[in-house]
Amino acid sequence: MAQKGFLLIADITGYTVFLTSSELEHAQGVLDALFKSIFAEIRAPITLSNLQGDAALAHLPDLSVPQRQFPLDAIERIYCSFANTLAAMRLNTTCTCNACRNMGSLDLKFFLHHGEYATQTLAGRSELQGPEVIRLHRLMKNSVTKATGIRAYALVTESAADAIGLPDFFTNAVAHVEHSDDFGDTVCRIYDLAPVFAKWRASRRVFVERDEPLAFESMEVDLPVPPAIAWAYLTDVDKKIRWQQGLDGMTMTGLAGGRVVAGAVQHCAHGKDSTVHEIVDWRPFDYVTWHIGTPMGTVARQTAEFTPLAGGGTHLSLRSAKVESANAFAQALVRAMMPLVAAKKLAATQRASKAALEKLVAEDGAAAGKQTAA
Repeated sequence: MAQKGFLLIADITGYTVFLTSSELEHAQGVLDALFKSIFAEIRAPITLSNLQGDAALAHLPDLSVPQRQFPLDAIERIYCSFANTLAAMRLNTTCTCNACRNMGSLDLKFFLHHGEYATQTLAGRSELQGPEVIRLHRLMKNSVTKATGIRAYALVTESAADAIGLPDFFTNAVAHVEHSDDFGDTVCRIYDLAPVFAKWRASRRVFVERDEPLAFESMEVDLPVPPAIAWAYLTDVDKKIRWQQGLDGMTMTGLAGGRVVAGAVQHCAHGKDSTVHEIVDWRPFDYVTWHIGTPMGTVARQTAEFTPLAGGGTHLSLRSAKVESANAFAQALVRAMMPLVAAKKLAATQRASKAALEKLVAEDGAAAGKQTAA
């Protein structure tokens, strides 16, 4: 059946040279670990089609895209998983064989396209077909590294960039054109993934642990959608305002090229008042932590954690720690006031929000099912 959506290839750089210049048994062990790190992150709503030697082909129908920046977040998550696995193997090995010495020549690159394609089941596997699938494969033989010097990159075609709809982000990416006899010129944008991994490694963990004292009861809810879909309900203001109770409006500032990242701020309006939720730790699609402004310059840490469930669902845990401040007097005073002034109201709002979120996810799922059937 033909459909429109994103086509994605994750391709290991240096694969052939690594195999031909290394001991086969050790090389296979290294590559097996790296492929596992890739496959572990190709999750719903992305569907893995097949493995083609050194590359994995996957697709994402338009109807399954949870938020605009999702394809970029997914690519970065896959790359960080791969790069972290490779770095750990290089650090921990004491072996002097060629395979272990040559690991540093490996890297990962991505090719993202958008267009029409068809799926066909062959020998129990879902195969992708169509001219746009062929175009994507043609792009794997390219001049990107020669022209830019970038080895770990995401090549995003113009049609994919337009479908994502974040022009400010792609303005800062490297413009590139690839030519083929079959398709002529394909306009692309290239962005370097090495700085993404460096930032990921350097970022500090800010988290509300399950066993630490909370300001009020946590929200614990099982949602019948995968983590990447549940993630959007908490991080996309247009979705969050539909279920978060006690709010009159919600806006966001501090975006990076239109993308939500650490440092972005959710502004939540409550009548004449407002609260500020600054994202201080951003790990799609595992957890996100905000610092919420509270009285006297104190802040409250709040973490939304997403745990995959058997069967494809997600357990969401939304936890708010007691307020904190470098000013011990302000911290003690606000902590003493919270149970008297706001804790019961916040707990009630959280329970109402949980019910609204469950209802919204169910309604959206039913609507998506009808749209797919149509």
